[in-house]
Amino acid sequence: DFAGSRSDFVIVGHPEYNLGKAQSDYGYKEGWDNRPIPSKPGRSLPGDRIQRKGKAAYLEALAKPACKASYKERALAKSQSDTQVRARDGGRDAGSTIDTFLEELQAMEKLPPCSPNRLTSGWANDIRSQPVMKHYSAVQEDLEVLRRRLHRTPSAVKAELQQDDAWRYYDLYFQQAKKNGEQIRQTKLKANKMMEKAGE
Repeated sequence: DFAGSRSDFVIVGHPEYNLGKAQSDYGYKEGWDNRPIPSKPGRSLPGDRIQRKGKAAYLEALAKPACKASYKERALAKSQSDTQVRARDGGRDAGSTIDTFLEELQAMEKLPPCSPNRLTSGWANDIRSQPVMKHYSAVQEDLEVLRRRLHRTPSAVKAELQQDDAWRYYDLYFQQAKKNGEQIRQTKLKANKMMEKAGE
């Protein structure tokens, strides 16, 4: 039943075939090739960083991690510099202002969902607990809070959002919510027309 670790175990003279793996661990007699199969050492991200920086610099970087910006701050910085985000936004950044954003947000009676249209319920489709969905849920809640606060203290909300152009972060998701709302409206309109046509 024992086949050994070598592909040439059929050579009955091989000690691993005759003695078994346990006995062969003590070594072979002279004349047998004991060299391991040539292979490259395994690579990993920490190992590559150690080779680049050296062990001392790598350990120092681990012991003193740099202060990392929050997810919201990084997303805001990316939205300000990423040309793809600007293109997807339809060039809104060029002419939009914080006043326009606040007026549109305050005029909304109910905010459409800002998350991408995807199936989040049902067997094997329940992804509501995934990090990306939690992020969109948090943004949706932030927009709702801002909309309610605008009716009470609009000047305070404006001053808060003007700091570091934080309003652009919310405006990016607000435009996505408006787009989703328009798609939902068009879908309902098309469905109503089909129902009316079927009832004739």
